[in-house]
Amino acid sequence: MKYMIEYTIRNAGLSHDQNLSGQEALLDTFSKWQPEEGLTVHAFVSTLANGGYVLVEADDPNVVGLFVGKFMYWNDVNIVPVVDVTDAVGTGHAAIAWTKDASGA
Repeated sequence: MKYMIEYTIRNAGLSHDQNLSGQEALLDTFSKWQPEEGLTVHAFVSTLANGGYVLVEADDPNVVGLFVGKFMYWNDVNIVPVVDVTDAVGTGHAAIAWTKDASGA
């Protein structure tokens, strides 16, 4: 299963010094990170502001939870399961066919 993870680095309500030390701690910690076994990272991009997106794939959702859990002390995240658009198109066609048949349209 693929997951799109949106992350935002927390900085609201923190002092200038707290933001600087938090950013430094995040960068130091992230420099030691390696993808968890069972996690494939397809894209890891920054918004060039205060967050970004990570497209990952894993058979076990707990592997995704372990990844985001390591950085939850700095980041707010939103995790959305996603499918390839070609699969979504096939599902959409099947749904339309079923709906037409069921509604007599």
